[in-house]
Amino acid sequence: MDWLKTLAPTAATLLGGPMAGWAVKFLADKLGAPAETVDAVTSALSSLGETPEGRVKLAEIDAALRVHAINAGVDLERLAVANAADVNKSMQAESASEHWPTYSWRPAIGFAVALNVLMTSVTVSAAYVMVIFLKRDPAVLNYLPAMLGAMAALVGVVAPILGIASWFRGKAQANPDIPTVNKG
Repeated sequence: MDWLKTLAPTAATLLGGPMAGWAVKFLADKLGAPAETVDAVTSALSSLGETPEGRVKLAEIDAALRVHAINAGVDLERLAVANAADVNKSMQAESASEHWPTYSWRPAIGFAVALNVLMTSVTVSAAYVMVIFLKRDPAVLNYLPAMLGAMAALVGVVAPILGIASWFRGKAQANPDIPTVNKG
């Protein structure tokens, strides 16, 4: 739901926390969603985000939701902090897990991305230093776009993994019946 935080921050805050049911009722009515469920509302919101006209309507609906929430006495800032605290609890539970893939995936991906950025920066810097200061053949700079594309592709492989993991984590937080302990 990161796209929703950008396009409709109030909806993202309310749908990601304990006020989700309340927000779903309001949004389902405004969107004409087929059902009053988070999935139906999220689907309707995502379809709005696909066109410029839809994004304008999405901004209008989000502003109406914000006014509705404020009139109902909902403290959106406190709710956003609480949502962040829930994510933090999830990360703490992962790090305390006895199942090695559960506690090691975030650091492994973080180190892989950091290594990728470091290698890319060093390679580009070395190529330019060699050409500018050491008077090497400038044709070597022609290889940089392909190398940068390959390094970006490596990050592109990691991004879906993070997205899927975040989606499952969010689904588990929204439904208390999903077990969060996955000891193997």
